[in-house]
Amino acid sequence: MVTESIIEDEHFKLLTFLIVSARGCVEEPPIYGPLRLIDAAEKLIALMDKMGKADESLREIMKTIHERKFSVMKDEAEFIKLLDELVLKISRIIKEAR
Repeated sequence: MVTESIIEDEHFKLLTFLIVSARGCVEEPPIYGPLRLIDAAEKLIALMDKMGKADESLREIMKTIHERKFSVMKDEAEFIKLLDELVLKISRIIKEAR
């Protein structure tokens, strides 16, 4: 049984964001899909940080996303550059963990 406290759960909040974002993507411009995904990544890192699972490299990614995600509204090329940078950063984290 779902309780009222579920709406305060950070995992549930992220789940809700993802579901509502998926629906929003139906009518939004195609570039908003990547924006919503990167916004979800920022939220996930914040949740990981609260749980003590994010290190400085993840917090730096979260900060970068927060500062630059809305570049999509004025400069798509800059936003795509941001996505490319984030892929490189997360790739480095994976490589260092091996």
